[in-house]
Amino acid sequence: MLLSGVAAGCNEDVVLPTPPMADETARLVALYEMPTAVLDTSNIEQARADAQARLDELNLAWLPDLVSQVLTRLRQRLDDSGLPQDPAETPDPRFAQLTAVVEVDRICAGWEDPAGPPDASANGSINVTGIVDTGRINPEIWGTATACKARFPPATSSSALTPITPSVLEATLDGTLIIYLLGPPPRTGTDARFLLTFTGMLGTDDQVRSASFDFEVHDTSIKFRVPAGGGDAIVTVGTTLGIQGANAGFACDLTQLTCQKAGG
Repeated sequence: MLLSGVAAGCNEDVVLPTPPMADETARLVALYEMPTAVLDTSNIEQARADAQARLDELNLAWLPDLVSQVLTRLRQRLDDSGLPQDPAETPDPRFAQLTAVVEVDRICAGWEDPAGPPDASANGSINVTGIVDTGRINPEIWGTATACKARFPPATSSSALTPITPSVLEATLDGTLIIYLLGPPPRTGTDARFLLTFTGMLGTDDQVRSASFDFEVHDTSIKFRVPAGGGDAIVTVGTTLGIQGANAGFACDLTQLTCQKAGG
């Protein structure tokens, strides 16, 4: 970890790095809050089919959990250093407003269950950077995944009660991550709230491909975008697919392959 901090006004030479693609990320956050698609019975079935196809591309079985683990490490560093964690919190003017750069380098768990700590040269890593600017954490965290190997279920979940089955998925992540905090970094994986944008190479079960996508994590639910009705609709993953447009929302049954207007 790199951690540098000074009270505001004590060191005029402190220069914080500029978060990459800050304007684009802010517009994407706004789009998730206010989708632009116009949905009706003429296009909702195509939106559902596109959403189902997109599900296979987002690697939601393991990638949200991997990013959440990185953010829990960041939260621990912030807590240990007495730095603010909530991007929406107003700094207390009674205290000195710190400025800091925090870097977290997480060695990936890999595909096996070694006796000791994971090896960075064999398993890869994810490095992320966050900044605290005059007493408030910036919501944008950014970083790079380098040959990061992950497995779902994790190797450490193997036991006599939960044996690893042939359905184990082995994945590799190489690329750029931008993580926009929608709340404080999580203490556990179940309280994570963030938007992720990924661009790079992603491999699953020996098939490597170029990938560029984004999704939001809200505790245990996940949202992502699909083009529809002249804009973007927001899909919420659950027991059904919720598809929200600018004018209407639909609930889609994945077994019956039908969609019904919410409230209708």
